[in-house]
Amino acid sequence: MICVDANLAAKWFLVEEFSDAAQDLAAQCRAERQTIAAPFLIEFEIANIIRQHMVRHGATLGEALEMLDIFSSYPIALMAPPDLHESALRIADEFELPASDDANYIALARGLGCSLWTDDREMLHTLRGRLPFVRWIGDYNPGDSL
Repeated sequence: MICVDANLAAKWFLVEEFSDAAQDLAAQCRAERQTIAAPFLIEFEIANIIRQHMVRHGATLGEALEMLDIFSSYPIALMAPPDLHESALRIADEFELPASDDANYIALARGLGCSLWTDDREMLHTLRGRLPFVRWIGDYNPGDSL
């Protein structure tokens, strides 16, 4: 099992740096029958990322809906453990994260005992390697242990 954040999941439908790696990671999960988990928050964040792409890059509503369809085609186990938000607030405070949204992904991965894959470099910089299960997609190599 792995956890992904919206930053990584957006690479499944946007062409940007590390999109291939993000798609390869998802393919490896499928091949190994590994679950991809995320908090329910990911759906809201993905919709916002798509909307921002419309505003900033002129994507049409049709293109935006196609992006949403691509995202929805990935099998993500949406989870909301009862203590997720409390854990997220504690993590945000402990690691001085400016917002709790990133901490929700970290809390879920920590609670599940799995890796969190991201391309959120600001979060990675703030964490400064103190949570080794939070992994940067730029370090992904196909076939590596997840």
